[in-house]
Amino acid sequence: MFNVSTVASEAAFSAGGRVVSKKRCNLAPDVIEAGICVKDWEIADKRMFDSIRETEMLADMESLKLSRSSWMHDSIAITARNND
Repeated sequence: MFNVSTVASEAAFSAGGRVVSKKRCNLAPDVIEAGICVKDWEIADKRMFDSIRETEMLADMESLKLSRSSWMHDSIAITARNND
């Protein structure tokens, strides 16, 4: 499975200045490419983790909403019985 990131093409293809500095100008192209890939994988992992956390949070909120709805329904029924 390959993660695909959705970034603007300008940002994706302008990494040269960040990767190839004066210190790193003697690196072989395959080493530079590997560095770019590793960085992209790290960013993709963070995005995936954020997405999982968001999904879990939405599920928790839905659960709370359902619990609250049930609690409110029970409360209204009890109040109605007490008023009769």
